Amino acid sequence: MDDDLFSESEYIDEEQAGFSESEIASSAPDLSLTGDTWNINTDSLLELQLDRSKADAIQATWRAFIQNSESKDAAGEALYTALFESAPSLQSLFVTPRAVQALRFMQGISNFVVQAHSGANLKAAVETLGFGHLNIEVTVPRVIIFRDAIIELLETESGDAWTTEAKDAWGAMLSYIGGGLIFIKANYAERLRTLAESWKAANSRGDELQVSEAERKKKEKEERRQRTAERERKKREASEHGLDLDTFSDASGDSGNSGESGQSGSSGQSGQQRGRSGEQGSQGACGSCCRLSRRGSASTAADAEANKGLGGAEGSSKSKSNKDAKMGGAAVPKTFEEMFQWNAAVMGLGNREWMQQILENFGSMVTHIADSKRIQQETSVLAIKIGKCSDQGAINLAEFKSCMLAALRQQLPKVWDTAHEVAWNWLWGNIEKQLKNLMGRPLEWEYNLHQFMNMLTEDQLYTYRKDLYDRFFTAAPAGQDFFKQSNTRLHFIAEQVTKMTMELYKDPWRMVDEISALGLRHVGFGIPTELFGPFVTATVEVLARYAAEYPVALEAFRWSLGLIAQMLVQTITEGSTIVMQAINVNSAAQVQKALSCAPRGDRSKWVLLVEVGTQSISPLLWAIESSSLQAAKAMLEDLLAIRADRERYYYGVEDLFRRHADIVQILCADAPSLLPTFLEGLVWRSRTTTNGMRRVNYYVKNLLLDAKGMFPGCIGNLVEVGDPQIISHPVINLCSNTLWGGIVMKEFIFSKIWFIVSLVLLISSQTILTEFSDSFTVRCVTLAFRCGMYLLTMLRLFGQHFRDSFRACRAGDMVRVFGCLPVPKYLSSDTYALCSFLLMVLLVCMCSHEPFFYCAGVADWPKEDCPEHVETSFRYSVFAMIAVALHWGLMADLAVFSTGLSAFVLVCVHVGSEIGRFMFALLFLLMTFASAISVLEHDYEDMTDVTMTLVALFSITLRLYEDDYRDFQHDPILLTAVFAFVTASAILLLNLLIAQLNCSYVYIYANMVGYARLKRCAVIVESLSQTREDNWTRFNRTLGLDIPLEFGEGDVGMAGGIQDMEPANAHLVTKDRILRFGGSCAAELQWPEDITEQLEDEDEQIAKLEKLMKSALSKLQTDNKKGKKKTGSSGGHGHSGGGSGGGSGGGSGSGSEQEPDY
Repeated sequence: MDDDLFSESEYIDEEQAGFSESEIASSAPDLSLTGDTWNINTDSLLELQLDRSKADAIQATWRAFIQNSESKDAAGEALYTALFESAPSLQSLFVTPRAVQALRFMQGISNFVVQAHSGANLKAAVETLGFGHLNIEVTVPRVIIFRDAIIELLETESGDAWTTEAKDAWGAMLSYIGGGLIFIKANYAERLRTLAESWKAANSRGDELQVSEAERKKKEKEERRQRTAERERKKREASEHGLDLDTFSDASGDSGNSGESGQSGSSGQSGQQRGRSGEQGSQGACGSCCRLSRRGSASTAADAEANKGLGGAEGSSKSKSNKDAKMGGAAVPKTFEEMFQWNAAVMGLGNREWMQQILENFGSMVTHIADSKRIQQETSVLAIKIGKCSDQGAINLAEFKSCMLAALRQQLPKVWDTAHEVAWNWLWGNIEKQLKNLMGRPLEWEYNLHQFMNMLTEDQLYTYRKDLYDRFFTAAPAGQDFFKQSNTRLHFIAEQVTKMTMELYKDPWRMVDEISALGLRHVGFGIPTELFGPFVTATVEVLARYAAEYPVALEAFRWSLGLIAQMLVQTITEGSTIVMQAINVNSAAQVQKALSCAPRGDRSKWVLLVEVGTQSISPLLWAIESSSLQAAKAMLEDLLAIRADRERYYYGVEDLFRRHADIVQILCADAPSLLPTFLEGLVWRSRTTTNGMRRVNYYVKNLLLDAKGMFPGCIGNLVEVGDPQIISHPVINLCSNTLWGGIVMKEFIFSKIWFIVSLVLLISSQTILTEFSDSFTVRCVTLAFRCGMYLLTMLRLFGQHFRDSFRACRAGDMVRVFGCLPVPKYLSSDTYALCSFLLMVLLVCMCSHEPFFYCAGVADWPKEDCPEHVETSFRYSVFAMIAVALHWGLMADLAVFSTGLSAFVLVCVHVGSEIGRFMFALLFLLMTFASAISVLEHDYEDMTDVTMTLVALFSITLRLYEDDYRDFQHDPILLTAVFAFVTASAILLLNLLIAQLNCSYVYIYANMVGYARLKRCAVIVESLSQTREDNWTRFNRTLGLDIPLEFGEGDVGMAGGIQDMEPANAHLVTKDRILRFGGSCAAELQWPEDITEQLEDEDEQIAKLEKLMKSALSKLQTDNKKGKKKTGSSGGHGHSGGGSGGGSGGGSGSGSEQEPDY
């Protein structure tokens, strides 16, 4: 069974595999390997049938060539060097960057090697390559140069795998490829160029249809030829009648073409008007070929002015016709798709759903008409989609052709000719043949495959998945290096593959996108496309064991899986850029080398976008997700580098945030180590200083504003990381200070006013006013203050925590305390929230024990002292004491106003853990010695039981004990125990605490400003989440982020930043960060290489030297083999000469004894 099942060649006949065979000479000689196999046939393009052994030899030598190279990149470089140096006269053809061209050489030749066993597939590959080289002059001498250079390289680098059979096979295949390129250029170049240019013109949205310069030149040349022929005809007619040519021309006036040859101005104008009216009339006719309107240039200034006036009249006439040309109130169609829809509606075909499906795919098929395999893939998917629309009756593809040609004729009235007619009929003929061959079959395949899969048991499916990998690993041992997961994972993959074959029939629209996305992920995995053929073959062969009685189902599975594999191969081939290959090896050097090949205008796109069809992948994001952080760092540095020529600055920060608006969140979650690189890329510092100050530009627009002009939350992501070093970066410090001073501080003050008022009410009503309780007025004020405290603080906190708790419960964001009690998670993660919740509980307890409420109804009310409140007064005082202390503790949140004060508070909080451990150790000592001393028989009254002893020992530790050791010196055992306790607590633990606090403070002090900024940033994020939109909009206007910033006096740079001045000694800047280059300013050119960045380290130099020595040694061994063969051959001839020629023969024979000259 053929390994290349995904080519679908079994469903494409000879004409469909490529293009119409009727256009190829039927009498061309057969290209099978008989006779002169190295002939370069440029007269036809038939299939090249290589023997199995020769095809195997080609693949074996290619594998050996790659294995003997360090990598595929190194093999590509060697191939490029061999071709580049083979003919200096052809070096001008190598215009693509070296790394890109080397990759293309490898992919192209690898594709031919894979298809060596299949003549049809090899022919399709040659056609694809040929259509891509139509703009290059391919000749037989050039083919010979390239062929011999490749063969010489393979002979040198393949080692023992290179044989005579391999050489003949490579020569035949490369000659076949070269001849095919010449044949295709000679037969299809003009046709494909016509299709490409007319398709581009048909989709132009200008008010007047624009055609390419080549099209215009072509038409002008044709018109000149016709005018010349017409003039010669008139000259012959004049001479036959004996008339002078000038007299004949004057008499004729208007020549009948378009008025340009008439000598009379009025006749010329009338001729032009007739041409235009005919053109406008033809535009209204559907399905008919439009007339050609020709306009000429006048030879005099007067005629030029007349033509200018006519142009204005024509413009007004067209404007009027555009206003009148309506259909149901719709504007005149301006693109091919709009014109097609208009024609379909006029013809009564607007309800054909299958026509809409073809129309959606038509653009892709026209664009890729040069790729026969891509056309097969497009038509195969289209056949499935049409099958889903077949309930409308019989499908007549000629209807689509009629609408298509009518739309094209109407879109291209000035350039449409016989060449266009032939080209578009040829294109549709190829598409129609492939569609007709598959029409109706997908529905039948879908039904049979679904029935067959449902009949298989779980045991059969398990055995099928298991045997699949056994068969695949046998056919392609290299596949084991890419399937290293567990068996359960491999079974899951096989199951998904099987499901995809059925889902492709059910929902082709969704599956096309999913398969493209899957192919792009395989690009990131670095999966070789050579493995897809054996995998498909193994899958079909294993499933065939269970489908002997279901041939249609097996055929459906085989076709669907082959189509999926073909789509994946196409996606991987198009998406395998040199940047993605550098990511796969996680090499920063290769990333820089790859990006150096990018045009300066598309350099950021190479880093951020690889697009295939409707799907795309970001190389930068893939590098981060795959942990290729060295490559990701190199891409970030390159993306955020500032480059400039004389016309513009190139800076990729806008492209980065446009592609990945959540890049900060991505870096915080997956690659925090790249955050410093990212933040440094947002800063530019001037190399020069003025008065001890340095100009600094911070490009922070995307950290402050998102695409909608709102706060993006980037600072919140950095707060979640909790790194004080990152939050202290100058970029983040500038952002936080800007937000704090511009909008947050006012919002924060307003949000805390109620809390300050609540504390004043609490202190006044509990401590100050109670001193004047004898006054009735004071008691009334006290009651009012406490009621205000309950209403202002207690109810506000109750509503706030009820809302947050309800949201947490609804979202399931709960944690269990002591393993059983569920509480909202925000209470366990936020100390401030927990303290405010406890304050609310205490205020509720105070309200329930409020003395004024208990004493209501007594004489002289309001008053606190009454018999009803005697039992609850103590509990109320305890609740009030804790509430006052807790309220003061919550006021520490206001320290965020000052970074220094906030840092001090945070230091106190952080060293509290050390004090806690000390207290635990001290408590252990107290319990130990208190228990021991209470057991001892002594007469000291303050240590008679455990409690009294514990209090006495704790007082001794804190130096609050009034007695002296001499009071119990008469009891030496008790005195020894007390001394031992003092030694352990006061000397050991206290000094250990001091040492711990010292070390902890040194560590915390280094980052205390960072922790303070973390706190402030958290407050900023929380405040901005509650800020009104109009306040935020007013703040945005004050930033001036749309104003370009200067790099120097008169040097205006990019917008999107904030400029500041910093002390010159804050940062050392010895080199300007802007990379400036001279020369051309064209955006399509690459940046010149920066020599300072090309310096290689010692390892790279050694690796390069080793590679050079290895290549030289391999070439030397090849020369040795050639020398021995040549010497042996000359020795044989000498011996023969000796028998017949005497001395001369002996002389020749003696030559065979000589050693080869190295």
